Amino acid sequence: MKYFGKKSLSSFLSSFLRVLWHIVLVFSIIAAVFGTVMIIISSGDHVMTELAKCNITVPEMEANDKDWETFRNLPLGVKFFIMPYMAAVVALLLKIITRAQQLFSNFKNDVVFNKTNVHLISKMSRLMIAFSIVTFSFYSLLVSIILLMLCEIFKSGTALQEEHDLTV
Repeated sequence: MKYFGKKSLSSFLSSFLRVLWHIVLVFSIIAAVFGTVMIIISSGDHVMTELAKCNITVPEMEANDKDWETFRNLPLGVKFFIMPYMAAVVALLLKIITRAQQLFSNFKNDVVFNKTNVHLISKMSRLMIAFSIVTFSFYSLLVSIILLMLCEIFKSGTALQEEHDLTV
C-alpha cells in the first residue's frame, strides 16, 4: 500500500476530507435552521398559540423528556447564546478539516518534509487545542498534543531534507 503520491492513502484522505468538509457545512446549516426553529418553538406559549391560529401543528414532545423540559425552561438569552457557540464549534471543525485536507494534498503530491507541512501541522494543532477547550474534550486535547510532537518531528525532518537537497 502506498502512503504518499497519486492513488495512495494520502490521495484518498485528501478527497475524503474535501467531501467531509461539504457534508459538515450542509449539516451545520440544517442544524442552524432547526435550532432556530426549536428556540422559537420553545420560547413560550405565545408562539404556540400563534402557530395554532395559523393551523400549523408541531409534534408534541414527550412529557417525561427531561432534556426538552430543561431547554424550555432556559431564559431566551441563554437559548440564543447556544447558536454562536455551535457556530464557533463548526467554524473550528471546518478549519481543522481544511488544514488536514491541505496536508494530505501535499502528501498526495509527494511533498512530505516541507516548511508548508510544518506550518499546516502547527496550525492544525493550535486549532485542535482551541476545539478541545471549546468542546471540553480531553481526547481532542490529547490529539493536539500528539500533533504538536509530530510538528517537531516534521520540523527536524524538514531541516534534514533541506540539508540533503543542498549537498546533492
